[in-house]
Amino acid sequence: MQNYTICQDTQCSKWDSRFLRIAHEVQSWSKDPGTKVGCVLVKNKRIIATGYNGFPANLSDALPLYEDRDYKLAITIHAEQNALFNAAKNGANTEGCFAYVTFPPCSQCAAALIQAGVKIVYSPDPKFAPERWQKTFYIANKILTEAGVATIFYSEADLVASS
Repeated sequence: MQNYTICQDTQCSKWDSRFLRIAHEVQSWSKDPGTKVGCVLVKNKRIIATGYNGFPANLSDALPLYEDRDYKLAITIHAEQNALFNAAKNGANTEGCFAYVTFPPCSQCAAALIQAGVKIVYSPDPKFAPERWQKTFYIANKILTEAGVATIFYSEADLVASS
């Protein structure tokens, strides 16, 4: 059983398009030269937190550190986790939130979104993502489905505001 749909004009409202565009703006704040990811957590059409992939607060994020792939992978906080941490720091309840992300969640981020009570994840279709991530995306979709979290895949066309 699959728990995802492909976002189409009837499924991506103008609000969804707005939040997706904001997630794409948030991704631009990442200093990672390889992969930039943004996440916006929304509840009742209100943004409660944002996050992008990067190093933990108070650590240097100088470009040479990102070029050391092993170091980068060991300490990078993913956008979804960063948004959840920001929500927690600000005392925002994430139960029932929608997550708008610019890269399909990995299995660890999917688990964190499930645990935080996220209800729907808007994500690009993982079949268009790099091959090296496919296994974790498969697991992510499997556990999101099992947990009853809906996933809606969007395309670049969905970033355009609906009338």
